[in-house]
Amino acid sequence: MKVVNAMFQSLIPLCFLLLTFTIEPLLAAEPEPVVDKQGNPLQPGVGYYAWPLWGDNGGLTLAQTRNKTCPLDVIRNPDFIGSPLTLLAPNLVHVPTETDLTIGFDVQTICIQPTTWKLVKQGSGFWFISSGGESGELTSKFKIERLQGEHAYEIYSFKFCPSVPGVLCAPIGTFTDTDGTRVLAIGDDIETYYVRFQRVDTYAQKKEQGFSSA
Repeated sequence: MKVVNAMFQSLIPLCFLLLTFTIEPLLAAEPEPVVDKQGNPLQPGVGYYAWPLWGDNGGLTLAQTRNKTCPLDVIRNPDFIGSPLTLLAPNLVHVPTETDLTIGFDVQTICIQPTTWKLVKQGSGFWFISSGGESGELTSKFKIERLQGEHAYEIYSFKFCPSVPGVLCAPIGTFTDTDGTRVLAIGDDIETYYVRFQRVDTYAQKKEQGFSSA
């Protein structure tokens, strides 16, 4: 009976993904390499910071939210450079836009769980980006989309939009929790969060040499 219950519970998130969300699918663009602030294509498995458009602080990291310990949620910390992100694109030399990716943090945490991103339902029409995902799971398939425009070549956003017909496709923004924590989320009235990528080792070299990270 416990095995049957576990199987049933594992199907609940999938049912919500397929049946309960009403956001319209985004129009897909042709895949192209995602580039960092220096214009270099992102490489799978290499560490990158995801910074807001202006400034180096406000990066993404993991934290306890919603009065719970584990799993940790993905947040924006305005006072922190952020934690290194790794983006996995199987059998590809560069990380492309509009392609299913596994995204995670290259950090140690207090939780004995993967740091891979996972979409977690919070309420009616509302989802948090949490951790504890697994490569290949439907709820851990994310994409990167480039902002369109003449001066937007290095500006991107994340979205949950698996390459599976009939599944939720929506941009990821930030939700401000009751304690002021800015959690990555999907839902009504949540504006898309735009980022620029900075390779971790390149940034470290620039800091040692006393150069700007721009």
